Amino acid sequence: MLAEGPPPVHQQLQWIVTMTGSLFVLVMATRAFSMWIKQEYGAAATMLAGALVISAAVFSPGLVTGLADKALATITGKDTPAPKPAPRPHSGPIGSDIPWTPILAGLGGLAALALLGGLAVALRAQHRRRTTERQRRTELETRHDEVRDAYADFTTDILAVLNRPALNDVGVPPTERLILALDAARDARTAPNTADYRERVIELEIAWKAADQHARKTGTKHLAPAEQRAVQQARHLLTTALDDAGNTYERHAAHQKAIRLISTIIDVPYEAAAAIEASTRRALLKK
Repeated sequence: MLAEGPPPVHQQLQWIVTMTGSLFVLVMATRAFSMWIKQEYGAAATMLAGALVISAAVFSPGLVTGLADKALATITGKDTPAPKPAPRPHSGPIGSDIPWTPILAGLGGLAALALLGGLAVALRAQHRRRTTERQRRTELETRHDEVRDAYADFTTDILAVLNRPALNDVGVPPTERLILALDAARDARTAPNTADYRERVIELEIAWKAADQHARKTGTKHLAPAEQRAVQQARHLLTTALDDAGNTYERHAAHQKAIRLISTIIDVPYEAAAAIEASTRRALLKK
């Protein structure tokens, strides 16, 4: 009995193409699952489509070649391919028996893999850019909120208004620039242009710092002597109004008198007056 020789070359090549294609399909399926877990749905779908193309090219080359034959017949106008010559015994070099159909199908699958892989990379890059853009936008909104909240805290603290009255006076240039910067940042926040919003937030931060520093440095020096004395008296009355250990009715009367006194000197923010009014009202209701 004769010993079996090595398998033909075309069988070896077909086995190599099949194993390589199987490896690519496995890797692509794993990558698609990873992308799906990361919620990169577009890239995952693209990778799955590539895996299907590779599978069809490797495991069903007849389907690919059939489609190619139909496309060729449509282009050339020939409905049926030319008859193939009858097989003849091998008499030439080994390379003449190479089955080009599965090899070309495998190469076409690899080309499709490269194309779809490039598309997946582009989709992931776009996803990263969008994520980075959202992070930058969130950071800008946080910085914007910090300045806005700081100014809101000032306007609700009557003692802070008395200590820094210039920060509540739009006639003071740094304060005027702060108010304008607050309005500009508010308008830019609703616009899609992140670059413009970033500039407005930076301007707001600079304006807030300048206005606050100017108000702290100035204090009540820009007020007339009589107004400065009235501010001192108003501070004393507000201290009484905010003292939880004091008599509730005395606190309420001190609050009313302080607000009237302050109103003759500076514009008391509504928020500040309302905050003290609410505090004393709650104290009266507890009694």
